[in-house]
Amino acid sequence: MLDIMKHAFSQDSETPIVTRRQAMAGAAIPVAALGAAPALAATPPLGDSFSVPKGRLESRQMSFTDNVAILNAEMRLYRELSDEADVLLWYYFTMFIVADGLKVQPLVRYEGIEFSHHKKIGENIYMAHGHNASYPRDLNTGAFIDAMTNPITGRKIKVEPTILTQDPGMLYGPEGKRPLDRKTPEFSPRYSLFRIEDGLVKCEEIRVPPDGWFTPFIETSHNWTPKALFDNQKIKRLPMGTSGGYVYPFPKWLEMGDIKGHMFAIWSGRKLDGVHQLPKEYFDRAEADHPELLKVDMSKFAKAG
Repeated sequence: MLDIMKHAFSQDSETPIVTRRQAMAGAAIPVAALGAAPALAATPPLGDSFSVPKGRLESRQMSFTDNVAILNAEMRLYRELSDEADVLLWYYFTMFIVADGLKVQPLVRYEGIEFSHHKKIGENIYMAHGHNASYPRDLNTGAFIDAMTNPITGRKIKVEPTILTQDPGMLYGPEGKRPLDRKTPEFSPRYSLFRIEDGLVKCEEIRVPPDGWFTPFIETSHNWTPKALFDNQKIKRLPMGTSGGYVYPFPKWLEMGDIKGHMFAIWSGRKLDGVHQLPKEYFDRAEADHPELLKVDMSKFAKAG
């Protein structure tokens, strides 16, 4: 998510909408055609996230033999440890206005997806590319909305869906991550900690933005899967629950004027096996408004590997 937030929330952006190439725009995709991309491997159900310990809570850090082992664990949890796969994340997040000297105000909820594909292009190197599509919902009713009142300024503002399609892509390797548009070859180091919490394996990740990004920005997440499934090395695609938060500048559509401050958002969600598992209300909205985003754009992979 970090690597595409720049396009959504930069103060220099007129709108959080980033259009897909015109050749894709408006293309109707029947449900039967959604299987055109490589098939998603079915994952076991996520199961209960928590259980009450009989005695002292177990919480201990996990250790790995080397960075390749960490990469493989991350791929199993966040994505799929295979040469090529689609990965779909579904989430809810709530946005808050943190204005200097004023009470923090909740603003709007969003429901969305991050749909991506990865392909192995070298030894322990994976290229990933995807997009996000999120629709605004009222804080209290949960109904889809397209306008609201800014609780700080009192002005009526338009609230657009956040459609992010210009992610430059990412390389994942033993040393960390590297955006495909980075002009230098170094990878950004990872800040992730795997630990066991009773029947769960959790990975806590901090994503520090690269040099030259807008400020303030930081993102952190907690991601988990049942330990019994994690311990089964035959499972290459683990189910995953996720929650986290991030800080970023005021988006331009919020129309904050000279008021200083920043936004804060917190999300929760889970990894799915395909668009057929999306909640019906979200699927119906996306199918009606952005059907092309219910499929991964594979053009970025035409010459990869």
